[in-house]
Amino acid sequence: IPEAAGAECLEAIDLLKERYPEKVRKLIQKRPFIGGAMRDSIDSTLSSHIMFFSADIPVELACIPVMIEKAKQAPDTIIKISRWLEKNSFHGYRKGRKLFNHMAQKFIGFLFASRLTDFTAPILISPTAVYKSIIFRELNFPCLLESVIIPVRAGCRFEEIPAKTSPRSEGKSKNSVWQTMLYFRTALRVRLTPLKKLYKKQ
Repeated sequence: IPEAAGAECLEAIDLLKERYPEKVRKLIQKRPFIGGAMRDSIDSTLSSHIMFFSADIPVELACIPVMIEKAKQAPDTIIKISRWLEKNSFHGYRKGRKLFNHMAQKFIGFLFASRLTDFTAPILISPTAVYKSIIFRELNFPCLLESVIIPVRAGCRFEEIPAKTSPRSEGKSKNSVWQTMLYFRTALRVRLTPLKKLYKKQ
């Protein structure tokens, strides 16, 4: 729960906690920004698997049970969505923005010698241990790219499933063109950093 959480958000959390007291905990965000929220969440996760779901990239919720089922079938694999596996998955995207996204995916795929088709959609299910061992550096939106490319560098297994996306219907994204450009700096840093410096010492 960040400082900026609205009344309706807090009411929803309380409702879920009341309805599912054995499954829902309230956690106050301590580190700043979205990267801080992600790190706080990872540190507090007790279950075998963790799921990342970003409000900035709304997808059809039908992909969630598919991801869960695949994670059950392959518990050591990171299951993540891709907006590029099927045609016409981008709704409400400007052509220029979609072209830029496509070029960015190709560049990152080449940089990491990976066949993944979507590195920047941070919606995934993973073994929690994968993320508890990572040294995250980014506090702003490039942390979402870190969450994909560091496991890629480590040789983790991934499986992508198709998902359709559209612009968010409420609220305002805190991401920006400048934040998006910083993804390239993060990609180059992670690619050039020795792998042992990306992970905590065991």
